[in-house]
Amino acid sequence: MKEFLLYGLEQGETRDYMETLLLSGARSMAEIERVIALATDAGFHSLRVATYNGEPPNFAKAVNI
Repeated sequence: MKEFLLYGLEQGETRDYMETLLLSGARSMAEIERVIALATDAGFHSLRVATYNGEPPNFAKAVNI
């Protein structure tokens, strides 16, 4: 089961790590587009959609720099 997540930055915020989770559990693009419109009206920017398929992260694949 794939789930869509919507993140965005509040008005005036420029640091990517300060994203706010605006929507989780979305199942349709219509739902995502509705929340994007509301978030944009509220001043959010740099919106991005991510997916989650219910699996835990695999930290063994983490890259050390």
